[in-house]
Amino acid sequence: MSIPSAEQFWQFSEQHYARAGVADACLQLQDDYGANVNLLLLLVMLEERGLTLDPTHFLPILRQRAGLFNQWRLLRRQLKAKLSTDDYLALLRHELELECWQQQELIQVLGQIPLSTDGGSGLLAYLSLLQVPDAPLWQLKLAA
Repeated sequence: MSIPSAEQFWQFSEQHYARAGVADACLQLQDDYGANVNLLLLLVMLEERGLTLDPTHFLPILRQRAGLFNQWRLLRRQLKAKLSTDDYLALLRHELELECWQQQELIQVLGQIPLSTDGGSGLLAYLSLLQVPDAPLWQLKLAA
């Protein structure tokens, strides 16, 4: 069982997030239930590889970084109407750099935890942990 590299994870995320409905589902789960989009994408990627894990291993690093990401998104949304298109795009590029950094951290954590091929679902476990109603339906939306 080999874990993905940070680069493989980033490429997967870009491709998967661009699929119809995935971005909307990720953002709705983020806004409504506090889901971390990078963790959602990592769990989907692992499931596609037949791997699963306990998502609670990621919670400490996600909590540690939540303030930074929440403040950045709030600032970007507040400034959107006040900035030129170029300046707003610069903010978005910086946010993507932050997302890439977070993905690298998630891969580091992934390298330190046990993975399983038991057919379970880390994604479903994470959605249930967030108390997302109809978690299996969301799991299907994210796997699009």
